[in-house]
This record gives sequence, C-alpha cells and structure tokens, in this order.
Amino acid sequence: MASADQPLDLLSPEVMADPASAYRRLYSGAKVYHYPNFNPPFYIAYRYRDVETMLRDPSLFLSGQGQGPNFSQASGVVSDPPDHTFYRSLVQDVFQPAAIAALEPELRGIAEAALGEVAGQETWDLHDTLAFPLPIRIICRLLGIPQDDIWQFKHWSDAAVAALASEDAGQFAEMTDALSNYILDLIRQKRAAPDESLISRIAAGSRDDQPIPDSEAVSLVSQMFVAGNETTTSLITNFVWRLMRQDRWQDFVAGALELDDTINESLRYDPPLLALFRTTAKDLTLNGCDIPAGSKVMMHFGAANRDPDIFADPDRFIPGRAGPRSLSFGLGIHSCLGKELARLETRIALDTLRQHFPDLRLVNDGERIAPFIFWGRSKLPVKNLNH
Repeated sequence: MASADQPLDLLSPEVMADPASAYRRLYSGAKVYHYPNFNPPFYIAYRYRDVETMLRDPSLFLSGQGQGPNFSQASGVVSDPPDHTFYRSLVQDVFQPAAIAALEPELRGIAEAALGEVAGQETWDLHDTLAFPLPIRIICRLLGIPQDDIWQFKHWSDAAVAALASEDAGQFAEMTDALSNYILDLIRQKRAAPDESLISRIAAGSRDDQPIPDSEAVSLVSQMFVAGNETTTSLITNFVWRLMRQDRWQDFVAGALELDDTINESLRYDPPLLALFRTTAKDLTLNGCDIPAGSKVMMHFGAANRDPDIFADPDRFIPGRAGPRSLSFGLGIHSCLGKELARLETRIALDTLRQHFPDLRLVNDGERIAPFIFWGRSKLPVKNLNH
C-alpha cells in the first residue's frame, strides 16, 4: 500500500487493480491534483461539483482537442459546437427512449441465444459469451456493419480505446487505421446503395449544401461503434463481478435487489469509464487551483462518484441509495448519446442471466481491461453450480 505522501501513480499495480485506492489518495490532498507522470502532464478534477462544472461549461472546458490525455483534433460528437451540434442532431433520434425501447425483443433474442450456447457447460466466460456479443451485435446492426466477424471488430475497438489513453497512440495505428479503412469502405458502399442504417444516413449527410467529408464521417461512425459496445460490456461484467465478490448474487436472483437501482449503483461504484479529459479555453481557477489556458484536465468520474460531500457512506455499495445520480454518463451537451441503449442492454443481459443461471459463481476475478481511464473485465470466467 502506497503512503499518502507518495506521488499518485494512476498506472501502478495497486491503482490498476483497485481504482478506489486512487480516490482515497486524491481526497486526502489538494482539491485539484496536478499529475506530472504523463506526457503531457495534466490536472485532475475529482470532486463532484468540480466535474459537474466542467461538464456543464463546454465553452470553457473544450472537448475538441481530444477527450483523452493527448492533444488531438476531434470531430464528430466529441467536437465542440457548432460541429458537435450538427453531428449529434444527425444521429440522435435513433437513440431516443422510444426508439431504444423498440429494440427490446431483438436484444432479448440475442441474450437468449448467447446463453443457450453455454447452457450445458459447467464453466464459461461471461465477457466472451454475453457481455461483449450483446452490445456489439446491436450497434453493428444499427450502424449497418456486417456481424460475420465481431471478434475482428472487438480487436479494432479495443485498439481505439487503448490509443485514447496511451502516451504513444502510434503503437495502435495499424489497428485503428484498419478500422477507419473498413468504415470508409462501408460508407462508400452505402452511398452507392443506400439503406436504413446509420452509416447510410451519415454517408448521405450534408452540411451547408456540402457532403460531409469522408474523414469526419469515418470519425463519427468510429465513435458510435466504439462507444456503443465498450461501456455496456464493462457495465455488465462490473455488475456481475461486484455482486459475486460481495456474495449478493443470490439476493439479486431472488429479487431482493431491484434491477434498475442496482444498475445505477453499479454505475456509481464501478463506472466503466473512469474519466475523460477536457482542454481549458483560457486561464482559469478551479476550486482554488490556477490552471493555464491550453491545459488538459481529467474529469475523474470514478472519484467524483465517491465524493463524501455528495454521497453518504460513499465506499459502500448501496442499491437504491438516495441523492443525485452518478456522473458516469456525463451531463450537458456531451452526455452519453447511447445511455438509454446501454441501460436497456444491461437490464436485459442481467435479467436473462439470472433467469438461466441463478446459481452462477465466479471462477476467479478474470482480467482487467488495460486502459487506465476504463474499468471493466476483458475476461470473467464463471461456473454454474447446478451443472
């Protein structure tokens, strides 16, 4: 265990294994933490009200220079207005509550089929069987991406996520370029033969009577593809892992834990996305800390969700707790476009899982996903005790 006076290391084995160990360090020190151990160095805003302030002021805390720790020119839905406004309006109706609710039968069918494949097995992997295939199949279907090789798409998606959080994003260039080239080919196909997919809509989109540039169309599709599977996959694995680690899976199976309440608490306690970044538009002071213009500031959702000034007994997992919701899906203009879809996918996955496998147990803790600003399992082996 690192002592409180040692510099915080977000990539240390301790913090990677338990992000909450970093939260405790942050709350014992300065209200905004300067983190020098990354190139470029950045600031960490980790208190609930500070992160909320950043999310609600996109003119001061810019998204368009990259939502990761590196500076990069962003486009699509992670850009700043007016670009952000245009691109979000182009696709957002597909993610409205009524449109998402209509997907329930299809999602249930995917979950039933996935779990049916392991019905006779004693041990299997929850990530590989359900948590990954369910969201990636539905986002591929919405976008208009063929589902014949979802594992290739998964490798590309993982590379895009790793590049976002890496000091050397270039090491993932081959994989991210392959994803971009694949999407560009699809965009060109949809322009030649339009259909009802989101890619077709984006391919046909125009702004000020000019077609959307290929580079921006590719960026928009990539963002929706990656965001449309990574967060939900980790939300599902985090939920199951946490309940089983606390010996509360049977309570959930028996209905003692209400499903939506427990999902909300899982989002607070184990957010799949621990943090995103903004860039300061000018010199500013945040909670007593002077931050120069052009600085990267990490919005630490994981730590903000454990703020003792906001959440009573924040380090306890309490489904149905009173008070504000977590910041895990963001706020303001950059709130998660697919949050309703993520909730529905998670609800169906977990409800189907407890119906088919009420006596499920962990084999071990599995494997953590690699990027330090994400939190979830890339492997989660489970065992059916009634096999």
